[in-house]
Amino acid sequence: MCSDYKSEHSTDDDSDILQNNNNAQYQPLQTIKKQKKSQTRRRILAQSFVTGAVMLSSASCGMPVGYSAVLLPQLKFINGSMQIDDEIGSWIASVHSAATPLGSLLSGVLMDRCGRKLALQIASTPLILGWILIGLSENHAVLLLGRLIAGLSAGLTAAAGQVLIGEISEPHLRGMFSSVPFASYSFGILLVYALGSILPWRYVAGLSIVLPLLSILAFFFLPESPVWLVRHGKVEGARKALLWLRGGSNIQAKEETEHLIERADMEKQYHQKTTLQSLFQPEIIKPFIIINVFNTMQILSGTYIIVFYAVDILSQVQGGENMDHFLAAVLTACVRFIFTIIASCLLALMGRRTLAMTSGLGTAISALCLGTFLHQNCHGNEYIAALFVLIYVATNTLGFMILPGVMLGELFPAKIRGLAGGVTFMLFNLVLFGTAKVFPSVKSLVGMQGVFWIFGTASLAASLFLYLTLPETKTKTLSQIEDYFRQSNFFVDPERQELGEKSTK
Repeated sequence: MCSDYKSEHSTDDDSDILQNNNNAQYQPLQTIKKQKKSQTRRRILAQSFVTGAVMLSSASCGMPVGYSAVLLPQLKFINGSMQIDDEIGSWIASVHSAATPLGSLLSGVLMDRCGRKLALQIASTPLILGWILIGLSENHAVLLLGRLIAGLSAGLTAAAGQVLIGEISEPHLRGMFSSVPFASYSFGILLVYALGSILPWRYVAGLSIVLPLLSILAFFFLPESPVWLVRHGKVEGARKALLWLRGGSNIQAKEETEHLIERADMEKQYHQKTTLQSLFQPEIIKPFIIINVFNTMQILSGTYIIVFYAVDILSQVQGGENMDHFLAAVLTACVRFIFTIIASCLLALMGRRTLAMTSGLGTAISALCLGTFLHQNCHGNEYIAALFVLIYVATNTLGFMILPGVMLGELFPAKIRGLAGGVTFMLFNLVLFGTAKVFPSVKSLVGMQGVFWIFGTASLAASLFLYLTLPETKTKTLSQIEDYFRQSNFFVDPERQELGEKSTK
């Protein structure tokens, strides 16, 4: 059956090479192996090109997120019409996330109507406009408007990028490819921190236009998602896209196209329901709950709060006047960038559950220890506090920062992936906006040590939740994952934590 295609196996390559060469049986075995390796390289390279274009989009979205950390300190210490206090500063930091939910909701409609690729191209346009407004702003209103428009762009981009990568990648590469946009996202944060430490904030805004422009251009040379093409009746376009994505393997492209057609036909026969009703089907509602609960706990663990308020947080954690807090913020961004790359590699070697537990427990221990250290008021030991911060950022990035995006591309079924992804990112950014807005008040109420105790407690809760609910999806096809969630259980069976043969029937 075409539903049993094995996209990660090399036998398709061998068969394809033999089929296209009538004299293949007379060729030396070494020649056939070279042809097979060449095809495998082309296959990986093609999927890497698509992932690279998504990485450009992700990096361009990371820059406005990290921008507030370098913008706020500059505005606080520069007199004139742009002078700010803590109240205005909290709005500048959080308003980016206020528009992102709307962008996330629109992205679902945009992905389903226009395709994943075109949705990503459209999404970069408001980001360019937002940076222009920020760079030219002469008052707080224009600055806030620019941040708002940039947030809209981030909402349009996030889900579309993860969905596109999830749909073009082979199962054994999907985890790594789905996570590397978070490395570029972290690079965007690092880049804006680095630029903000040496340049005025207006210059930083102007330079930030480059990445979204490159992203728009890159997608002109790449194919659309084969899943979207099949679901919109463009079967020949899907076959051509898969032929390129699979390194020219006619057999593999044909099998995967037939499989996508079969799944689309089966969905039409299996579910004749409205979109609203379909949201409550088990294969949709269960991953929806898992991802959104995890997203909320991830935000409460401080993943993005320390990005928004990096310089302010580090100035209070480290204390000493002799320390360069901008440099320290750049260092945390470097650690975040390095560990997203490490996490991308680890996703190709180890399961999602293992990475989630490692990240959650590491985040919890480092945050709780840092909170306790700050509570003890250990003056003169600021470098120990800085070390705890770096360990916290490293372990949090290792799994908590990247896994929600990977899960979004893997857990939702194709028929609802665009809409569910958009709604998920909308809810995520609503919670993020509220958390970023109230953070200064919470910090004043419980102190910086209390903030890190909250981060640590949320990390422990998230670890427990993922241990109970998240199945292992490494190397599994999207169809196998969808079939698993059709089963009656919500919690993971301890005796069968991986998706076995039963889930593929």
